[in-house]
Parts: sequence; C-alpha cells; structure tokens
Amino acid sequence: MGDGIEKHKGPANVHDYRTLLLVAIFVFTVPLWAHFIPGSVIHMDIVNLMVLSGIYACAVVGLNLLVGYAGQISLGHAAFFGIGAYSVAILCTNFAWFPTWLGIAIGASLAGIIGWLVGVPVLKLKGHYLAMATLGLGEIIFILFRELTGLTKGTVGITSIPPLSLFGLRFDSDFKLYFLVWGVVMLMMLIIINIIRSRVGRGLRALHSSEVAAEAMGVNTSKYKTKVFVLSAVFAGVGGGLFAMFQRYVNPESFHFTLSILFITMVVVGGMGNLWGGIVGAIVLTFLPSVITALPEWIPVFPSSLQNFGNYTLVLYGLLLIVFMIFLPQGVAYGLSRGASYASTGARRLRDIWNARKYEGD
Repeated sequence: MGDGIEKHKGPANVHDYRTLLLVAIFVFTVPLWAHFIPGSVIHMDIVNLMVLSGIYACAVVGLNLLVGYAGQISLGHAAFFGIGAYSVAILCTNFAWFPTWLGIAIGASLAGIIGWLVGVPVLKLKGHYLAMATLGLGEIIFILFRELTGLTKGTVGITSIPPLSLFGLRFDSDFKLYFLVWGVVMLMMLIIINIIRSRVGRGLRALHSSEVAAEAMGVNTSKYKTKVFVLSAVFAGVGGGLFAMFQRYVNPESFHFTLSILFITMVVVGGMGNLWGGIVGAIVLTFLPSVITALPEWIPVFPSSLQNFGNYTLVLYGLLLIVFMIFLPQGVAYGLSRGASYASTGARRLRDIWNARKYEGD
C-alpha cells in the first residue's frame, strides 16, 4: 500500500485549492448537461447515479484517509454507514417533528462514538488481525440491524423516510439532493486537504511507512490511529444519513459485508493514498454496474445475460482488487493526474514550437 501514497510537503497550497475548485466546477455542472442526454440513449440516469456516487464518496474519502494515509485496514465501514442511515430512519419516522438535518448530525456523532469505543482496543491490532476485527464489527452491527425488530423493523426495513429539509428548503428530488450531497463531499475534501498537509498528516504518513519508526520520532501512533478512525466513521455516518434520505427506505441487507468490500474496492480502484482517489473510485464503481448492464443495448454483440450482472458483483470486486493491486496499485486517480500532466506538458511544447516557428518566420 505504501507505493501509491502521495508525497505531500508543507501546508496546503494554492494547487490543492485550485484542484478542489476545478473538481467542484465539473461536478456541479454535471446536472446541467446531463439533463439533455435522453435516458433512452444511455440507459442510465446520470444525476441519480452521481448522487449515489457522492453518498458513497462520503464514506470512501474517509476510508481512504484511514487506509491510504494511515495504513490501517477496515472491513467494517458498512457498519458506520448503516448506523448513520438507521439513526435518521428511526428518529425521523418515529418523531414527525424531528429535524432531518439533526438526524444526520446525530447519526454521524453516534457513528463517531462507536468508532472511538471500538477503535481504542481494536487499533492495537495490526495487519490481518485488524482486518478480521473490523470485519467482526461489521457483522455484529449487521446482525443487530436484523434482529432488533422493535427498533429497526428487522428485514422488513423502515419506509417513508422524509426528505431532508434545511433552512426551509426540501431536498425532495435527485436534482436538489445532488448539490447538497456533492457540497458535503467538497467540504469533506477541504477538511482532508488541510489534515494531510498539516503536522497530523505528516504523522499519518510516518505511521503508514513504519509504526515503530514513527513512535521513535515521537509520534503518538495510538492517538493518531484512533482519531483518523473516528473521523472516517463520522464521514461514513454522514454518508449513511444521506443514503437514507436518498432511498427513503433502509433495511439490513443494504449494509451487509458486501458494502464494506465495495468501499475498499473503491479506495483501491481510485487510488490508495491519493487525495482524489476516494471520489474517483466511488464514481467509477457506482457507474460500472449500469454501464455493464447497458452494454447489450449499446452493442448488440454483447450477451443479454450481462443484464443479470447483480449476481456477479462480488466476483467483479475481487477481480478488480487483484488487477489493480498488481498492475495499477496507484489507482485511476493517479493515472488521470499523470495523463493530465502529460497533456499539459505536450500542450506547452506545442506552444513553444509554434512560437519559435512564428518568431523565425518574422
């Protein structure tokens, strides 16, 4: 995992904020042009999938901070995502007067508290022992979601979750929710940029490289690991709350072990330790199933059995993890950044050649 981590020096600089601004401009303009592409042509709803991508990105950018920067594995983040979702569902359906935004805040706080209670003892473990412990956490929370029928309604789930209301504005459509979700993601990225460019970020990178060496240099590794674990749990809780508002329905199967594997796969595909890896991975893997199922419609030579792709999602996630870990460990985000760098360099060279020839001609 250490090969793909970005080397950051000093405090957050103008380049980071400029990149964040460019990403925000692109993301917030998607609904404007996606509206003109008929769904009958692409066989998918771009805005709907982008909302879901943003919701997943809330959990994945925090997980990337934990896995990619601190080097701590977690296979249980679906639990924190589910805690955020069920907190909103339970509070906002049982108490009609309860503010929906407060439900998200309470769900995120509860996820953070449970993350701290679990993280303090669990993060003393390392390697596959840590992975198994977090996997166990995810399974325990999943079982509680299913068995506490008086609270969660078991496998039936909770329906009729009200849409989010904030400052008198109801986010009751994909279009409205889109800007809120991606606004939250951009805020999270701003927080992460300032963390990884700070003394805390340098401590996390030292921890990632060698925990023993980090401790020898005076880094309080236990404190840093716990803090980043709690922060990633809070981010996942926020994502879960938004997920409940988006789906208007939650049941335990939405937060199964498969979701934790999806989150980890998004981190790996996007790029572990890459600032933008979480967002890229979330978008790629959210769109991938829809793209695969639409292939028979776009290209008739593809078998129609691809439309049953949902039966093979775990197989695909496993294959992607293997392929990216072997052939592209730095992820798609790194490839995109290198491609943009090469394109920029090529454009400058062409401009210099053009100016030189123009000067010679004069």
